[in-house]
Amino acid sequence: MRRVGRGIERVFGRGAAAGTAAILIAGAGAAGLGGCQATYSADVRNQTPQPLFAKILWRTDDGRNPIQAQRRLGPGDRGTIGPIQAPVGRAILTLDTLPNPQGVWSIDLRPGTTVFNVTQKGDLTAGPLEVREVSFLPP
Repeated sequence: MRRVGRGIERVFGRGAAAGTAAILIAGAGAAGLGGCQATYSADVRNQTPQPLFAKILWRTDDGRNPIQAQRRLGPGDRGTIGPIQAPVGRAILTLDTLPNPQGVWSIDLRPGTTVFNVTQKGDLTAGPLEVREVSFLPP
């Protein structure tokens, strides 16, 4: 993490793509509160030279993870995915491009709206995604 202007910027590279990069939400006990609902959304800026596919999934105990919202963003596009209602600690943002050598990138969302900038490293059309969280607005 590093401070950028008035906010904090988190940079997620290859390590986050290997699985779900978890951000703890108000302590470990918050994820166990299945009855509490929260609103989640993501504001995504596609700074890659190809289409980006963004989805918010609802993580379930049985692994089905149904899609709650999705959007295709062209090169240079910016768009909001959501808002959705989901139990606290159960919303996942996934990002993917084709081709993408690292596979689908994912992260647990915090309740509220999170803004991400998405770029590609190395070979601009086949390099791995680099995702930066640039701001967060709580509900």
